[in-house]
Amino acid sequence: MSRKVQAEIERVFKKVAEGIEEFEDCYDKVLNASNASQKEKYETDLKKEIKKLQRLRDQIKTWIQSNEIKDKQDLLHHRKLIEKQMEKFKAIEKEMKTKAYSKEGLLQSTKLDPKEKEKLDLCNWLVDSVDALSTQIDVLEATAETIEGSLGKKRRDAGKVDRLTELHERVERHKHHIWCLERIQRLLENESLSTEQVQRIQEDVNYYVEQNEDEEFVEDEFIYDELPLNDDDALFAIPGDDDSSRSGSRSGSGSDDDDDDDEGDSNSFMGDRDTLSQTSTAEPPTTASAAPTSAVSSVPRASTSPVGTKRAPADDQSRAPMQRPKYFTLFQDSEVPDAFADLMATFMKAKYQFSAKKEAAYNAQRQMVDLSLRGIPSLLDQERPKLHAQPPTSTPSYYPQTPLPVIEHPGMASHLELDTLFFAFYYQPNTYQQYLAAKELNRQSWRFHKKYLTWFQRFEEPSDITDDYEQGTYIYFDYEGAWCQRRKTEFRFEYQYLEDTELV
Repeated sequence: MSRKVQAEIERVFKKVAEGIEEFEDCYDKVLNASNASQKEKYETDLKKEIKKLQRLRDQIKTWIQSNEIKDKQDLLHHRKLIEKQMEKFKAIEKEMKTKAYSKEGLLQSTKLDPKEKEKLDLCNWLVDSVDALSTQIDVLEATAETIEGSLGKKRRDAGKVDRLTELHERVERHKHHIWCLERIQRLLENESLSTEQVQRIQEDVNYYVEQNEDEEFVEDEFIYDELPLNDDDALFAIPGDDDSSRSGSRSGSGSDDDDDDDEGDSNSFMGDRDTLSQTSTAEPPTTASAAPTSAVSSVPRASTSPVGTKRAPADDQSRAPMQRPKYFTLFQDSEVPDAFADLMATFMKAKYQFSAKKEAAYNAQRQMVDLSLRGIPSLLDQERPKLHAQPPTSTPSYYPQTPLPVIEHPGMASHLELDTLFFAFYYQPNTYQQYLAAKELNRQSWRFHKKYLTWFQRFEEPSDITDDYEQGTYIYFDYEGAWCQRRKTEFRFEYQYLEDTELV
């Protein structure tokens, strides 16, 4: 590990210590705040401090994964210190999220229905279980990174490889349980799962979360088999919006006419997509008897009403399906519930507006590209001009016709600017001026690299010097690209490419 990296690591360790001290100070202020506004201010400061620590943790994780650093104990120690503060912030963040509802909660706690309270307790339990598994995943991944860093490239310890495989498998199992628990929470909130169904798996989940690291632990792989976790319709259902309950209330009236009406309504949903797109706001038939029985076997036609037809009576109209907006014509009625019709219309409108803006931006970019292509360099532009190989050009007789003698004076080069020296070196090959330019560049501590054919100069003292090379930050002259000086960090200058010719 280079001295520069070591210095950077020590600087980050110092920042971690300072950040933890600031975090602890803010944490104490949050706990001891005397009023709500003061507490809110300290919570904002606490969030800023934990974000700083998380950025330092990301840098430390990068160094942990680097093969350049052999001893990683200090890195792992400081990473755990940050993660300990993250756990404290999680606890206070949970309080921050619920504080806005604390007054209402206190007022309504006595009014909560026992079933609602039971449901709320289960949701909190699911969140806590997910947080616990997420923390365990962080620990397992940190352990795996440590083992990966200690593995050799050629000879691998079979025991460590097996341990690494085991850790990865446990992480995947944890992620699977988190996925299941999050879907259970969603289904429970949607009332697609009952509290009794969740309570039946609660003991098994607790056993997995708390005892999965025990050597005698035996996992039950069938905990969630009885739950409809793959039912996407139930997952995104709206509480209280149950089609079956609505149909049940209609059929419970005991009227044969109502049954016929239901059959007519269901058949009206079977219209083809083209007809639906043209008559998205069509009315259903006024009565079930208006549709002949033979039409069913020969409604598939959309049940539309011509212009001027009277609306259905109030009783029948209450059972009519919701009118579809025009943006809804991309779907069949059976694919999306009625409750999502308005939402789908808004979504499709936003989608069309976004597509129009995207197309306008694409056209503007295409015009810019077309303009830039007019000035695209050709193959000839990539070649360096060969000024010395050009034939003589006739110039006025009163221009100087021979080089001035002062140009060949040995001391002349010391009066020239760097750009002039580089020009003389690169564009006057095999001349005395090239030799004088090289001599002056050497005098100004520039060194020629025989491999890259470029002049280098130290920007600062090298961070690493050996018998074969030196490494550090250098200034070099970019003669092929922008004709300017550039800086190169962590560059290794191998002495075998250093020009060692004495220019006298």
